[in-house]
Amino acid sequence: PQPQQSYSQDSNDQEPDPRAAMELDLLEVVSSEIEQMRLQQQQRWQEFQAPEAQQKEKQQQQPPPVEGKRQSPPPPTRRQVVRHSSANQSMTVYHRFPPACLAVLQSLPGNDQCVDCGARDPQWAAVSYGALLCLHCSGHHRSLGVQVSCVRSVSMDEWSVAQVLNMLEGGNAQLSDFFARHALCASSFGGHRLEPAEQSATPHASRKALNKSNVTRLRYKTKAALFYRHQMALHIDRLLQAPYRGRELRRTTATSNPP
Repeated sequence: PQPQQSYSQDSNDQEPDPRAAMELDLLEVVSSEIEQMRLQQQQRWQEFQAPEAQQKEKQQQQPPPVEGKRQSPPPPTRRQVVRHSSANQSMTVYHRFPPACLAVLQSLPGNDQCVDCGARDPQWAAVSYGALLCLHCSGHHRSLGVQVSCVRSVSMDEWSVAQVLNMLEGGNAQLSDFFARHALCASSFGGHRLEPAEQSATPHASRKALNKSNVTRLRYKTKAALFYRHQMALHIDRLLQAPYRGRELRRTTATSNPP
């Protein structure tokens, strides 16, 4: 007798995960939103540079100066001075926070509560750190100054493509873990005040005496926070050079192909 054919499925053949398919579709929408913002930013940059290129071409077409006669360049006009002084503001394109990007932002670990006080459903952002804040803590961050913490409303303010990428590549859990590794969270102090000797042994600690009640406010002015902001800015600058493909895919590729 011929052996019966087996119709059992191979253990390796699994049905596609609908959740993974939804996440992939969401990632494609996010990439499309980011790419559209990035292209609009590039177009604005080209429009800004066009008058300067035309003026340079016009200067090249002028006849050469007479020998022995020194000609000084004409002083810049008021329009040129204002144009260069407001270059960053005029070149930046702002948008409402894209809906697919917002869905990804809200799904990041720890983003369901304020990174500082733990209040639920935060609607404000510390853009410099890619973290979400409640209304009360956003006021404290504003008092630190934009050079320390740039604060924006997720729903009411408009965002640049770099700021949106900052939020997608950051996250409350990521920032909290960073502060925990540098002993800059409330649980690092055990309720006692650090003495000067202990402060010198604490990585990147502030010169002021830190304790459980003030570390959440003072940690954003430490060298560790400055390092975090600087590395985030460098990382976003690299991402702006190519189409965005999502943090998980990029980090998986970087892990599998180390430099």
